[in-house]
Amino acid sequence: MIAAIFSLGINDILVKGLSFKFPVWEIVFFRAFSGVIISFILVFYFGWSKLITAKPIGHAIRAFSSVGTVVLFFFGIKFLLLAENQAIFHSSPIIATILAVPILKEKIGFHRLFAVLLGFVGVLIILKPGTDLFNIYSLIPIAAACFMALAYLSTRYLMSTESSVAIIFYYSIALLFVSICFFPKNFIYPSLINLIPLVSLGIIGSLGHYFLSQAAKNAEVMAIAPFEYCSFIFVTILGYLFFNEVPDITVYIGAIFIVISGIYIVYREQK
Repeated sequence: MIAAIFSLGINDILVKGLSFKFPVWEIVFFRAFSGVIISFILVFYFGWSKLITAKPIGHAIRAFSSVGTVVLFFFGIKFLLLAENQAIFHSSPIIATILAVPILKEKIGFHRLFAVLLGFVGVLIILKPGTDLFNIYSLIPIAAACFMALAYLSTRYLMSTESSVAIIFYYSIALLFVSICFFPKNFIYPSLINLIPLVSLGIIGSLGHYFLSQAAKNAEVMAIAPFEYCSFIFVTILGYLFFNEVPDITVYIGAIFIVISGIYIVYREQK
């Protein structure tokens, strides 16, 4: 799980650095293009039969929710500090808990309701609404977290019958399709040096998701979920080392609220 989070953290650093030189949609395109190549390699290795599905609508919802997550997360990286974007984005388990009530007909008890409110307070501390410090761009990772919550719920729906290969493949195709639809008019032809990190996005991202699936396969959710929040530590350190980013103290305080909320929600679900 730590290897997964570190891999995705490296991806965040690459996206941040590339966003100074290339349009975000161009970065998304290269992420999708290299991701599709990885997906086809997986399909050739495990067999085309893995793509057979009884839940095409579920795959469509999951794939395009994940696309919304990635695109908005990349825009958040461009306009916000890495740590700030990461902290707000981690409100996705809180949003998923709320959405599970109307979508999956789950009941939300007092404990999870308290955790949701705690996480919401953490988000407000970071956003600072009503003050001169409020940044409209801070709403981008919240939108990404909403899409992530939908992706999480649809994944839960799919995993009972569908293969991980199918989930990764259909998501990669959807991301490539959307990136072509929004292909930037100001496309910048990358040099060979810049092409390496652009293509690496899909490779490192796929590697991170592979580590995530292996962690989920070999350990209980409660055992690995807390380590997901190591990403905040990783990106904060990497953001300082590579971009000299120093988040405001409110980002740390809000992140603590969100982390406690997320871990407690996972704990209650495990119970």
